[in-house]
Amino acid sequence: MKLIKKYSTFFKYILSAGISFLIDISLFTIFLKLLKSNLNSYAIIIATICARIISSLVNYTLNRNNVFKKADNKKYDSKSLTQYTLLVIIQMLVSSFSVFTIYNLTNYNETIIKLFVECVLFIVNYFIQKKIIFKPKNEL
Repeated sequence: MKLIKKYSTFFKYILSAGISFLIDISLFTIFLKLLKSNLNSYAIIIATICARIISSLVNYTLNRNNVFKKADNKKYDSKSLTQYTLLVIIQMLVSSFSVFTIYNLTNYNETIIKLFVECVLFIVNYFIQKKIIFKPKNEL
């Protein structure tokens, strides 16, 4: 029981990330199919951006209000939203250009490549959100 309590934030983060990831990967695949015939491999970048904008709004809300539980009773606050948006932009750039580059080098399925890239980013993002963006006031 202590183990579950100790890691409850991380378990909630996994659930939140899972929901957001399903939204992101589904929208990425849909946007990619819609755009690929006109934009070729550049569709990867556009599909990543469109999907990430939508999934990140869901993820921010879940993480702020359920995972890291900011205690100020607001759904949003400008500081954490600004920091989170910056993280999303950086992650989106890393993700899109990594998938784009790996795809152009290997010609492997874009969605499969994205799965692997996002797994690496998942761990990095957890620590950034926990230690910086949603850091409890008592840890400042």
